[in-house]
Amino acid sequence: MRPETIKLLRDTGTVLSAVELGQIVDTDRETVNNWNRRDIITRFAPAGRRLKTRLYSIEEVYKTALMKELMELRIGPSAAREAVNAIWKQWNKKEAPEGWSIYAVLMPSSSALWTAALCSRKNGMGPFYKYKTAKSTDSKTLDEMELPTKPFMTIPISDVFDRVSRKLSELLGETKNHGAKGVP
Repeated sequence: MRPETIKLLRDTGTVLSAVELGQIVDTDRETVNNWNRRDIITRFAPAGRRLKTRLYSIEEVYKTALMKELMELRIGPSAAREAVNAIWKQWNKKEAPEGWSIYAVLMPSSSALWTAALCSRKNGMGPFYKYKTAKSTDSKTLDEMELPTKPFMTIPISDVFDRVSRKLSELLGETKNHGAKGVP
């Protein structure tokens, strides 16, 4: 059973290797390296410096997980990254009110671009409402969202973020407990 609210790990000082990123988003190191070479994912660059070591911020981990979800729906990597960027612009990185889930409704707007609309839904059931960051979750004050009449897809970003947060917690907990990963 998934938690009722999204709990993102926000440690901006934590960076992960390509192997760790791959473990969290369930892909191999070579795929991560290919995405990096094609500038589909963004490496951590402290003070604008590009390091030889491929390290990734926590935020990039969440974005990459969303991108992989879209790629599993047969959207190409570049178009998936474009869609994730559209989602990220709308989302203000705030947690959903307790008992609510956040979804992204994605619609193609041209051959390679995506339009994203965020919405929320109480307990994963019932109507979708336009996503608001206000604390009020009274359905009388929320605007119900009309779904598009053209083809679209809905991504349960709350579930993706929950899964990534769980894996990050496990990985970071293991690293804290053992120093270097895998070393007793």
